[in-house]
Amino acid sequence: MQKIFRSNISGTPGISIYDLRSLAQNEPAEFVGKIEAGVNDGHFKLSEMKDMRALYHVLADVSVPITIEVAGAQRAITASAFPILTGTLAIAAINEAYNAVPAIGGQLVTEMEDSKKITTIAAVHTLDKNIDEVKETEDFPEIGTDEEKVEIRHKRNGRKLTISAESIEENEIADIVTRINALGEIAGEWVEEQTLERATDYFGSRASPIEPYVYRPAGTGTALYSATANTPGTRAPSGNRVNNNALVDDTDLDAARTLLRAMKNARGRRINIPWSEVYFLVPDAIAGTLMKIINSELVPGIENEVSNWGPRGKYYISLDRVLSTPKLDDLSTSAWYMGAFRRQFKRKWKLRFEYVTLGSDTQAYLNSRIAAQFRIAWDVEIGATDYVFVIQNLAAE
Repeated sequence: MQKIFRSNISGTPGISIYDLRSLAQNEPAEFVGKIEAGVNDGHFKLSEMKDMRALYHVLADVSVPITIEVAGAQRAITASAFPILTGTLAIAAINEAYNAVPAIGGQLVTEMEDSKKITTIAAVHTLDKNIDEVKETEDFPEIGTDEEKVEIRHKRNGRKLTISAESIEENEIADIVTRINALGEIAGEWVEEQTLERATDYFGSRASPIEPYVYRPAGTGTALYSATANTPGTRAPSGNRVNNNALVDDTDLDAARTLLRAMKNARGRRINIPWSEVYFLVPDAIAGTLMKIINSELVPGIENEVSNWGPRGKYYISLDRVLSTPKLDDLSTSAWYMGAFRRQFKRKWKLRFEYVTLGSDTQAYLNSRIAAQFRIAWDVEIGATDYVFVIQNLAAE
């Protein structure tokens, strides 16, 4: 299982509750490391904790040394052993819940990290001269560069969970586990939905476009997909959207491919996108139709004609490059996409998933008997760095 969330606490690298208390009292410096090792090898699981009340009573008053990370700097402090143990168990449960969320967004983007609120990316296109030969004694022509700068902004999000002393004293373990698991599930859902909204430019490319735009050349929000010639730029001579191209048969795939291969580089020449990088992105409502097309060796209705899109065809795309999710149906049940998504979209993490734990030795306990608090946070946004690698197909105008 991939670990998504990273705790801000670290320590030195078939047990009973009282054994845990003894460990915290007698080996405080090793407590965190041994707990982490027990969680990692599966000996400790939050869902298997049966008596949270007893655990709280034996560990709440025991302090252990820990190292926390705050704003990139590490600080040595002491903290109650109870939130350290439950926090370590919680982060394992959150990671498990996050990874359990079905997601295709990661296959649509190239990941990057940048701590700035606004990231500027320059896509440098080589500008060549229209000279196909340099005569003897003549100077060789100088090439230049044309920078198309785009912005990727940020979007901060997160959730926190508060566990009262009363819920622990009443041993509401099922409720506590359910809410902790929800933290990971919520994070996974939000990031997936945000990624799909940006890859489809759900807001910016509608009939009446609104923020947020996925494509921001020179910082200006611009519709990414258009059926208008030379829009959103001159390297898309026929646009990058096909209207009236509902996914019905192989002719609709041909129409999308024709537009994709019409895209130009800065010299006005067609670009050659490796076919191995091309994916389909389709809502669940029409995924079955696409499967029938690419699984059919022959063209329906034409005797013995091999389909270009079938298993023996030149443009066959294997099933692992067909990306579909019911979440796309919330955006559109008919719009579909073809292209090299990772060449066009970057997912920028200003803040990778962060996890923080607080215990009963805080002001919150003094004010209102808050026994433990868990908080996750992230800051991520998706931006388009180009407009020539993905084609949008609409069933109507």
